[in-house]
Amino acid sequence: MPGEKHEIPLKIFRNDPETVTALLREAIGYQLPHHTEAILTSAEFTDCRPRVYDGDNAVVLRDGTERVLGVVVEQQMSWDPDKYWTWPVYLTTARCQLECPSVLLVLCPSDQLAKRYSGPILLSDTGDTITPLVVGPSNTPTVVDTERARALPELAVLSARAHGDHEPQTLTALTEALNSVSPDRRAFYYDYVLGGLNEAAQKNLEDLMAVGTYEWQSDFARKYVGIGREEGREEEAVHTILNFLEERGIAVTDTVRQRIQTCQDINTLRTWVVRSATVQHAEDLFT
Repeated sequence: MPGEKHEIPLKIFRNDPETVTALLREAIGYQLPHHTEAILTSAEFTDCRPRVYDGDNAVVLRDGTERVLGVVVEQQMSWDPDKYWTWPVYLTTARCQLECPSVLLVLCPSDQLAKRYSGPILLSDTGDTITPLVVGPSNTPTVVDTERARALPELAVLSARAHGDHEPQTLTALTEALNSVSPDRRAFYYDYVLGGLNEAAQKNLEDLMAVGTYEWQSDFARKYVGIGREEGREEEAVHTILNFLEERGIAVTDTVRQRIQTCQDINTLRTWVVRSATVQHAEDLFT
């Protein structure tokens, strides 16, 4: 069963399909056709037999109503040589279904794995090939401009995850990105980035979130996380703690829930908000 590390990057593309264009253009250097929008399309690639070939995501770029490019998106967490047999099926079936040129975009959590998946896949002894367009940490676009982070929050999330250990400005940009997404996405994105950082970068991001070294402008900071230091907002902070835990699949006992809901100290609640994005058990909020 795919875990969070596999699913959250794919959720990013479902939330904003246009993110694939930034990766193709900036990470790969792919020459995109003119298009006016990017929308999700079916990631099910089925042939005439009962077997179903399911990709992770698929996006289609359109110029008005005309489909100009299909993008099959695959998240690979480990080496799987069987993909060299199934990926050509995904790609050619997508091309057939969409009736437009199609490419295969592969996301890898490490440059070592990305290197293994790079290069052409031989289709026949006549030299026919397809070539995956592979993105690893080193060629993930670096987003440090706060305006760009607000405009492309999903790309800023991928950037912070890939470069946050050595480029602190990507974490500052991430805080701007979190300002511009809906509350139900923030917990996922924050948790995803935090889980990919080293200890020093984690501390840096937590400080940006909790101590207020970054001047938050959004309701998320002022109301939900309670970083608007003069505004109490205990009820909203309680809501956010419980929401973070629920979104991450962390079980909350009645005892823990009662302790959170009855807390009236906003500083304590702020601490618990930050911890709620990383703890493995709800009881760990209090240690």
